[in-house]
Amino acid sequence: MADSVAAGLIAVGIVIAIALILLYNSIYVVQQAEGIVIERFGKVQKVLDSGIHFVVPFVDSPRSFMWKKVVAGLNGHLETRDASSYRIDLRESIFVFPAQEVYTRDTILLDVHSVMFYRIVDIKKAVYEVDDLNMAIANVAQTQLKEVFGNMTFTEALASQSTINAYIKKSFGERFAQWGLVVERMEVLDMLPKQGTTIADAMKRQMIAERSRRADFIQAEGKKAAMRLLSEGTKLQKYNMGVAEQESTRKTSEGLAGAKVELARAERKSLELISAAFEADGASQTEYVISQRYMAMFLNMAQNVDKKSLFFPYETKGLSGLIGDLRGVYGHNRTVRSCT
Repeated sequence: MADSVAAGLIAVGIVIAIALILLYNSIYVVQQAEGIVIERFGKVQKVLDSGIHFVVPFVDSPRSFMWKKVVAGLNGHLETRDASSYRIDLRESIFVFPAQEVYTRDTILLDVHSVMFYRIVDIKKAVYEVDDLNMAIANVAQTQLKEVFGNMTFTEALASQSTINAYIKKSFGERFAQWGLVVERMEVLDMLPKQGTTIADAMKRQMIAERSRRADFIQAEGKKAAMRLLSEGTKLQKYNMGVAEQESTRKTSEGLAGAKVELARAERKSLELISAAFEADGASQTEYVISQRYMAMFLNMAQNVDKKSLFFPYETKGLSGLIGDLRGVYGHNRTVRSCT
């Protein structure tokens, strides 16, 4: 009885194990942006996209796919490694081309480094239309690069990298469409003359000379701009100083003119008052002015102590007559007192 129970449990365990194995081999969970090619007895059956799928175990099997995976190495440079899996990545991938030697139209040997960004859009074509996809891509790239650079000079190649990228992308797109690939963009990373050649040394000297020329040009442009700004600043300063001086002169002139006007008005008022006083006293205005200046002259002569000689009128009667005439100058009602 115990033996039969044990045998039954073993049989149940075997059945469960077989069922789990069959279930494991019949279920495929495909991630987003992935694809799996399913073959049945060596013939393509279907392509699994993202999601969960069921297949016939041990009858349907996935097809392995070989490609090159680009990773960053320890030194920071991109490295290409071979990878094999039945899960095909549909995201944008990078293909780094090995350095290729090409000749330009002026027979300069160049080392060209380029990189391509592509996506697999048709899994069946990528798997079945070409034996070695990576080798096919490398050979097409080598042919197209030689054709492109052979139609232009080295100087044109340096100045037309965008044109080169566009032409290569278009040419690759036509070739790679039959393999289920779409070229997103093609970039030429670097192109240099072959090391150790005379052209490389000449180009190096030319590059150094060109950079020195550009540095001198930029420095000269900087000095020119500085001198221009300095001259403009000096010009503006002189202009402002001239405007300020002109305004100051105008204000001074206006002040002097106003002062003279006020002085003339005051003098006129003074003369009017003096004239009115003379008319009231019956005096002569002309004789008053003459006597004032005559007395001022004598006062100046008396105050000049450095002089040893004083000059008076020859006839003293003239002086006394002048003093007597002051009565007529200052009016009939005034009395002139003489000093003894």
